[in-house]
Amino acid sequence: MRAASSKKLLSRFISVLLCCCSFLGSACSQAETITLVGEDSWYPYSAVKDGQNRGFAVDVIKAAYAAVNIDVKFIATPYSRCLMLVQSGQELGCFDSLKDAKLEPDFLFHKEAIFKASVGIYARTDSPQSRVSKINVQELHKYVIGVTHGYTYGTAFENDTRITRESAPNDLSNLRKLLLGRSDYSLIYTRIADYLTSTHTEEFKGKIQQVGILVEDNLYVSFSKRRPESTRYANALDQGLHQIRVNGVYGTIEKKWTRPEP
Repeated sequence: MRAASSKKLLSRFISVLLCCCSFLGSACSQAETITLVGEDSWYPYSAVKDGQNRGFAVDVIKAAYAAVNIDVKFIATPYSRCLMLVQSGQELGCFDSLKDAKLEPDFLFHKEAIFKASVGIYARTDSPQSRVSKINVQELHKYVIGVTHGYTYGTAFENDTRITRESAPNDLSNLRKLLLGRSDYSLIYTRIADYLTSTHTEEFKGKIQQVGILVEDNLYVSFSKRRPESTRYANALDQGLHQIRVNGVYGTIEKKWTRPEP
């Protein structure tokens, strides 16, 4: 009887142990979670739509981290605040950032870009500036240039102290200042300008045109140098970006955002 009882107790112990192992294994396999800050009004890359962060960059970052078993939660702020929160160590990372002379000393960057984009140079169609062909950064110091607060525009532009800048709180305001004659040219990423002019047709139709490209460059998540975990999550993002480019997920996301809905 004692032998039979001992066998039953052993059997129950093994069952409980297996259940515990199964539970622990399931818990350990769950993805960890991080939080990143994205811009609140930079559609179609990152913006608040229907109460949540949406955009091409949001989808790419989320998919890249999912590929390495990391979940991402997003919070949205204006870009200048996004950078401040990360530079001070209050948040882990901010996107979308150029790796240029202004930001690189203060932030940690991963290696594989989220995407590449072009900064367009825009003028009023009724202005003499619209008739200048292929204007470049070396000629911009002759004019007042509309920029968006907190944005950077590549090393050549950031290092040129001769350029007079007219700052606006966002890209929409930047274009409106151009219309009002507060600036001679405005610098806007081309996909952002396309979206804004298509959703504010009465305001901008036929009044603004692109006259050049300031820079075409890669954009990244800028990680905090004050957070010890930044290096790990920057490396994880590189791994995930590589995986989704190889397995086709990146291409699917890119196709989805070719023509973003308003």
